[in-house]
Amino acid sequence: IPREQQMSEIGSDYYRGGMLIRRAGHLHPALFFKGLLDLCQARGIPIASKTPVTKLTEDGNGWKVETPRGTLHAGDVIIATNGYTGDATPELKRRVVPVGSYIIATEELSPDLAASISPKNRSIADTRRVLTYYSKSPDGKRLVFGGRAKFGHTDPVETAPILYQFMLDRFPQLKGVKITHAWTGNVAFTLDEIPHMGRFGNMHYALGCNGSGVAMMSYLGHQTARKIAGKVNRTCAFDQPEFPDHPMYNGSTWFLPWIGRYFRTRDWIDRRFG
Repeated sequence: IPREQQMSEIGSDYYRGGMLIRRAGHLHPALFFKGLLDLCQARGIPIASKTPVTKLTEDGNGWKVETPRGTLHAGDVIIATNGYTGDATPELKRRVVPVGSYIIATEELSPDLAASISPKNRSIADTRRVLTYYSKSPDGKRLVFGGRAKFGHTDPVETAPILYQFMLDRFPQLKGVKITHAWTGNVAFTLDEIPHMGRFGNMHYALGCNGSGVAMMSYLGHQTARKIAGKVNRTCAFDQPEFPDHPMYNGSTWFLPWIGRYFRTRDWIDRRFG
């Protein structure tokens, strides 16, 4: 979509054109999660929330899983912790880089103002290194706006004003609109920017969705479950023996703020001189 036509898709002249992907769609992640949870509970599958695994030990033909609330035994273990991979699996922790993703939501907008933002109700993401992504809420009354406000792990109260300015850069017509919600969570990047599933010894894993976890973790989880159940007759493209690490990375993300500064500088250069 050339720049002179982009106002038909987005109420902003911030960009220099764009690409429309017609095969994409909207998904309400909280309702998707609820649907998966309801299916598990309907089958009587026990779920232990707020129960971190502190240690994993192979025990005969299965695993001993230690938690602050007690120890249990499992035949198979799948590590699907993505941006929250921790010390219980150090060999996986040093293969994924957790990065904070920050989101704000506006107060309810007038129908005309909401329509001006996204006339065709698209989900939008840009190609900056410090990217942003946004869409209207499911009821069409708010703008839900997210991005890499900071590359370190920061309270969303601190990042909300940064995202608010990002939002105004794209939609000046929202100046004065209040923000009612702000939240954060971790995504996980891999060193080769490719999602991975596979095994370390007898431990299964599905990790490194690179910012597309709702879709990719659902897919990798499904493929891993079929693999354990012996219901596959081909190898998934993401199930490869190589899962890159780096000798200078052990899971500590002290370097992320420096990468963020570099990315912001490159974005400024591209916008100023590109």
